[in-house]
Amino acid sequence: MEEEILNEMFSTNLNLSFDFGGIFKLPLILVLLGCLFYAFMLFLKLRILKDTIDLEGSPKMRVLVFLNLLISLIISIVGIVIIVLG
Repeated sequence: MEEEILNEMFSTNLNLSFDFGGIFKLPLILVLLGCLFYAFMLFLKLRILKDTIDLEGSPKMRVLVFLNLLISLIISIVGIVIIVLG
């Protein structure tokens, strides 16, 4: 009985593991927010350009840029949720 207690006391398992998931979460979130910021700035650039000069393909470009912003917003939100919960 004493031998079992001594064996349990002196047999410690040190599992030193390093989780890389936490290190990469913040940079991935920053990259997604950077892509979202770029899409928003593209949207603003087109609006400013439309106000200053008359563009022929303006409705098409406005729809494309708005879709780009909307898709970027959805992907960024879903990506951040996956990163935070993962």
